[in-house]
Order: sequence, then structure tokens, then C-alpha cells
Amino acid sequence: MLKPLLERMFRKQEQLTGESADFIREMYDAAPGGFWRFAMFMPMSRYRRALPKEARVAAGIAAVHSEDCGPCLQTGINLALADGVAPEIIRAAVAGDTAAMDERTRTAFEFAQAICARDIRSEELRPLIEKWWGKAATVELALTIASARTFPTVKRVLGHGQACLRVTIGHETVHAELAAPRAA
Repeated sequence: MLKPLLERMFRKQEQLTGESADFIREMYDAAPGGFWRFAMFMPMSRYRRALPKEARVAAGIAAVHSEDCGPCLQTGINLALADGVAPEIIRAAVAGDTAAMDERTRTAFEFAQAICARDIRSEELRPLIEKWWGKAATVELALTIASARTFPTVKRVLGHGQACLRVTIGHETVHAELAAPRAA
């Protein structure tokens, strides 16, 4: 009885993200308890209250790109487009084109890059984020960055990770290689 309901949920997830949910099906089949814990984690990945969606998306793309430039990046792009984020912002984040971002979006993007690279520069950027959007924004960024890194890891461990590929933003195909963030 539960399996048909879950299958409908998996198909809905695939429609929403534009990517396969086979890794989630595999989790459920192999370890239902692990699947349910992962399912409880998923809402955390979509939490947004304090940040403008453009800043959150740019930070999320920077974080997921530090772990993956394949299906998880495409999922983030598809979700951002569905949320109404301008393709130009998404394209700039995928390309690492900080000159095409406004100051606040660029700061969130660079903060996420610095966190993922364990770069001390994050300490310079955090006060700006808190000044503009409050401490709640750093909590939101923590959840965004942490969850963006989880999905590619889970997928790779289960054998569903892929190498870098071309992603699409709307109908435009772009290469997903991003310049490496500065090292600490």
C-alpha cells in the first residue's frame, strides 16, 4: 500500500526537478529506515525565509558545484527556474561570472564558495550578509550549503553520480565547469 504512494511521490519529484529519482527508489528498496531519515532531511534543503531567492540560488549553485557539476547542478537550475529566478542570475552563478551579479548576490555566492573551499575569506563576508539580512540569513546559508553538498554525496555513494556535463538553463546549453574557488 505504501509503495504506490511513494512511487507517485518519486514521479512528482522527477517532474519537479527534471532529473531521475532512481537513487531515492534504491534507498527505499535497500534501507527503508535510511530512506525515511533522508526524506526528513529534504525539506531542510528548500528552506528560505531571510535571503532573496537570487542570493540563495547563487549560493546553492556555488555549493552544489563544489561537489557536482552534473544532475544535482541541473536539479538546482531547474528548481531555480521554477521559482522564478532570472536565467541571467543562474547563468552567472554556473559560470562563476561574479561581474554579472549585483553586490549582494555576489557576496552570497562568494561566501558559499569560501565555505566550501574552507577559505578564511568567509569570515570577511559573513558580517556583510548579517548586516544586510540578519543572522537568520547565515542560518539559511548554512542549511543551503550543507544540503547542496549532501545530495551529490549520497548519489555518488549509491553509484548514481556523474562526471561534469553540459547543463541547460531554459533552452540554452552551457558547460558546467566553474573556476575553482580560492584556497585558504
